[in-house]
Amino acid sequence: MQPTPVLPGSDAPTVSVRELTVYFVSADGSELVRRTRSHTGMVDNTTAITTLIGGLTDEETKLGLRTEVPKTTQPVLTVSNLILLPTDMLPLSKLASFQLFCTAFANGATVNGLPDGFDCP
Repeated sequence: MQPTPVLPGSDAPTVSVRELTVYFVSADGSELVRRTRSHTGMVDNTTAITTLIGGLTDEETKLGLRTEVPKTTQPVLTVSNLILLPTDMLPLSKLASFQLFCTAFANGATVNGLPDGFDCP
């Protein structure tokens, strides 16, 4: 058996870190607060909404932020610009709906159905 020659290696793999945006509720409940997080890998609406449902980080909790989006163990699905929430998350409060709308919009979705005069901060 002959030894193999030294094989040159290829470039090291690269890891793509992207930012995604989620929206939480201010401590007094009067407004939405935009938060940007780093995410390794592809960012799409499913990733953003799943991150939102995952809740606050320790830092966000210390800032007094809160969420009205209920947690779920069921998968959240997105098809194009349609977000399919598990039934155990329903019904949603007005602020929870706004959190979802603004998070989806900030991450590239076309959002329909927002009340007149409502803008994501």
